[in-house]
This record gives sequence, C-alpha cells and structure tokens, in this order.
Amino acid sequence: MRRLIKAYPRNFRETRVIAHASFRCDCVPVTDEKKNPLGPVGERVRGNVQRLREARGMTKKQLSDAVGALHRPIPPLGISRVESGSRRVDADDLVALALALKVTPLTLLLPDTWNDEPAELAPGFFLKTRTAWRWAEGQSPADDWATEPEGADLDDEREQEYLKERELYALLAQPIGRRRAAQQSANRAADAVGRAVGLLVTAAEGEDPAAVERQLRITKNRLAQLQNEVEQIELELEHQ
Repeated sequence: MRRLIKAYPRNFRETRVIAHASFRCDCVPVTDEKKNPLGPVGERVRGNVQRLREARGMTKKQLSDAVGALHRPIPPLGISRVESGSRRVDADDLVALALALKVTPLTLLLPDTWNDEPAELAPGFFLKTRTAWRWAEGQSPADDWATEPEGADLDDEREQEYLKERELYALLAQPIGRRRAAQQSANRAADAVGRAVGLLVTAAEGEDPAAVERQLRITKNRLAQLQNEVEQIELELEHQ
C-alpha cells in the first residue's frame, strides 16, 4: 500500500484526499434535530417522572433500583435520559415507573391539574384537564361536553349525540364486572353526585355567586337522589 501511495505525485495524492473528504461531507450531513421527537404526552411523562421522583425524595439511582426490582432495568443514566426527553418510555417502562413511584400510570400521562385549562393529548387534540382525567378513568368519553355545567343552555341534539357516545364508551372502555355495576341506578346516582361536586368546586373557584348557588342546589338534588337509591336497596334487602 505504501508503494502504491508513493507511486503518485504528492500534489495528486493531496487533491484526491481533499476531494474524498468533500464528497463525504456533502453526502453525510450532520444535524442535531431529533428524527422522532417526543409528542405532548411524552413530554408530559418525562416531566412527571422528574416531578414525582423529586417529590418522593428519590435519587435517580434509587428510582433505577426500584424499577430494576420490578425486572424492568433502567440504569441511572437511563433515568436521566427519560427526564431529559432523550429516552422514550414504552408501555412496560411506564407501568414499572408508576409502580416504583407508587402512583397510577395516569399520573404520569396526564397533567397535575383539574380545571378547564386545555391539555394536549395528541398533536393538535386538546381536552380540558377535567375531561381528560374523566376519560382516562373510564368515566366519560373524550369530549368536553362531559364537563359542561348542569343546567346550562345546551343543544338537545348535541346532548343526545353525547349520551349515545357515552353509552358505547362505557360498553367498550370498562371491564364486564364494572359495566354491570355501572348499570345499577345507585351507581349512576353516585356518579352524578361526583360530577356535581366537581362542578361545584370549580364554580366555587370562580367569581360568579349565582353559578355557585345554582350548582349547590343541583348537588343537593343529586345527593337526595342517591339517598333515595340507597334506601331502595335497603328495602330490597329487608324483603330477601
């Protein structure tokens, strides 16, 4: 090889090296852009992992050991990369991290808020954070209609469309045992109470006393309906 190189004049060898280097630079561009950047939920997961780890007073090494004990090893450097967004979290990682941090996977996936602020769940798709949590918990479809104030001036056709979608959602999104329980009138009344209380708390955080008073009356009515359902169950048990 040395003999072949020496066989060419020096200036010819230098020209070929420069040309070869130029060719490589033109054909292999260097870029700092990520080929597959995190989406809105991925960004939220990485932030929530760091927030919850710090809230529990865990080091990255301790969190690494905790997920490792669940047979899902992520080294401390991997935890750092998760939190910086340079390492993606797959479904198995997500569950292991949630178990290690002693929260639900939803806590990692969703915002740490419960209000009417928009949360991006997919690129360009937003829901109120309250709606997002209700959807993720299997309570209602991914539709902000679920968190509209009761008694508001709502379109009847739109309401019927939502109710039909909610019925199908409950059929597909919940396991059989939970679906059967949800069909009981007492459970439906309890869900209505929970929704009414949530809307009452939201109204109380606002500056409209009339809205608070209206939602308070609605909440009391929902509680009375639940009380009636419980009493009905009690009567049925007495006659068994």
